[in-house]
Amino acid sequence: MPYLPLLLLLTITGLTQAQEITPKLSQDPVFSTVLNRRLKYPRQAEWSSKYGRVFAEFTVDEKGRVKAISILNHSAEWAYAGLEPTVVNALKKLPPLSLQYTGRYILPVSFTLVDYRQQNTALAPTNQLYVQDLAGRVVLNEITVTGSTVNSKERVEAADKNVSY
Repeated sequence: MPYLPLLLLLTITGLTQAQEITPKLSQDPVFSTVLNRRLKYPRQAEWSSKYGRVFAEFTVDEKGRVKAISILNHSAEWAYAGLEPTVVNALKKLPPLSLQYTGRYILPVSFTLVDYRQQNTALAPTNQLYVQDLAGRVVLNEITVTGSTVNSKERVEAADKNVSY
């Protein structure tokens, strides 16, 4: 009986340690600031009215470097429009992160297009990942990058010719 309080104390301590909240990479100011600055809507995608959600997988190694970047839902159409290369290049340019973020991650980036020619209609992606794609990875908060048809190819060409579009 004298060991019961000690056993209870060890059990409670063990539970609190097991329930510690792991740090969230999505909330890291360096990670979010650098990505938000580097992720711009590709002009080719705006010109061709392409939009979509890109799921990038990457690993933060034991030195805090972002490695093994790949796109989980690769599309030749999105690669040509510049959606996938934009995400990969932004992740490659991240500075070393805190060592507490070591692990495997999935970053969803939503490229949403606002079509001002269709009464400001926002074209938002609806694609999702399957559960088996998430195994062993932490899914980060989605980053939204908004483009518009205002900078469309027609407008640029019209400005070059000094005519209305």
